[in-house]
Amino acid sequence: MIDHKTKNDYPDWVLKYWTRGTLVMRRGDHYYLYRVSSKWNPEKKRSQMKTGEYLGRITPDGLIEPKAKRVMKLYSRIAVKEYGASFLVNHISGDMTRSLKKHFPQWKEIFVFSMMRLIHVSPLKNVEFHYSTSYISETIPDAHVSPESLSNMLREIGMDRKSVTEFMKAFMKDDRYLAVDLTHVLSMSENIISATLGHNSMEEYLPQVQVLFLFSLDHHIPAYFRMLPGSINSVASLKTTMEETGRKNIVLVADTGFYSRPNTEALSSMGIHFIMPMRRNSRLIDYTISMEKHFMFQDHPVFYAKYDAGRYTMFTFRNDFLKAEEEKDYLRRHEKGSETAFRRLRERMGTISVITDLKVSGEIVYGMLKSRTDMEQSYDTFKNTIHADRTYMRDDLHLQGWMFVNFIALVMHYRIYNMLKKMDLLSRYSPEDVIRHLDRIHMLRIGDQWKLSEIPKKSRVIIEKLEIPIMQNSGS
Repeated sequence: MIDHKTKNDYPDWVLKYWTRGTLVMRRGDHYYLYRVSSKWNPEKKRSQMKTGEYLGRITPDGLIEPKAKRVMKLYSRIAVKEYGASFLVNHISGDMTRSLKKHFPQWKEIFVFSMMRLIHVSPLKNVEFHYSTSYISETIPDAHVSPESLSNMLREIGMDRKSVTEFMKAFMKDDRYLAVDLTHVLSMSENIISATLGHNSMEEYLPQVQVLFLFSLDHHIPAYFRMLPGSINSVASLKTTMEETGRKNIVLVADTGFYSRPNTEALSSMGIHFIMPMRRNSRLIDYTISMEKHFMFQDHPVFYAKYDAGRYTMFTFRNDFLKAEEEKDYLRRHEKGSETAFRRLRERMGTISVITDLKVSGEIVYGMLKSRTDMEQSYDTFKNTIHADRTYMRDDLHLQGWMFVNFIALVMHYRIYNMLKKMDLLSRYSPEDVIRHLDRIHMLRIGDQWKLSEIPKKSRVIIEKLEIPIMQNSGS
């Protein structure tokens, strides 16, 4: 309220704030606005004005609200979102997002779900929360990641194996060879009809589904997966895999003991290449052949002999570093053993022999053989890091979609693994270490602007060593 008797004493820029229920007070050259109300005073038998909330100081430039109110408004416009880990995953996955866009209308949901599986090992019910608290919700907005939306999406993916296959085939174009092997996924759902009872590595007798992987030997990364009923024989499943992928450069890198004439003949008839380690007492191995050829592997020379084994080729490799370790271990355990027995076994120590149908050098065969370690590591990652080996999906279609999301998360994991490998940092960091350290980096929204938070020292070291352009892309 303004006293009409003194109204002419107030500038126009003050008068415009004159509204019903307000009072302007002048102190010196300053004008202050208050909220007022009136209350009937029965003793004085008239209304009495009561001064209420202070609304701010009136200036020619406008109303300056009280500091406490300005601070509260500022806080209401401040947000903190995870930035570092999601930036890295998004940064290394540009080709995958482009391919997902090409093959799936739900590409945002697939990508976000896979990212949250990798970064947070998130179950379906928590994806929406992790998405809302991550800066990826600003980079890839409007992803529908409620539990119901994701459940429907998984079933739709499970019904669209053609698009899943086309997506994976796009990343197998340049591979010379794709190694194959199987792992098992345990299913707790009664509606997964492809699951059959079987023993896992922990000797648990549980319903399980087999997952066939193709592993790129050129790029050291999983390239393809296919789910099989738990009872399907691995060799029998390879023909269908070749037909689905259209690839003829598949190599079965088998376990020791897998060799048999029926197995090699079955693989040859299907056009599938193989490398099969032999037991050291196999009669097909000739330890008398001189191992004159060699190559370097992880800073150690590997000597080898190449010779015929009927239709196929035998390679016997010897690593003298490993041989010395085996000799030392044997003598430690058999201090009073027979010298004759030691001499008989000594020629086999440090060796590994394989039979193969490949017409390539010994170095390539040995590299493929050692790549099996990478495959086994990928399975461990798939089961332990991403926790994909126990699923409660409703049915086979949901399970297919679930496995596709986890497969993409596995590829993301291996891209980080290969970054560490390239920079020779695997002895210091794992992909999980990188994710955890980058997960500590946040974006702060103050008003309408996003600013990169202070980066912890250990996180900055990893960023610099892996040459992650996180600062350049933040605008800081």
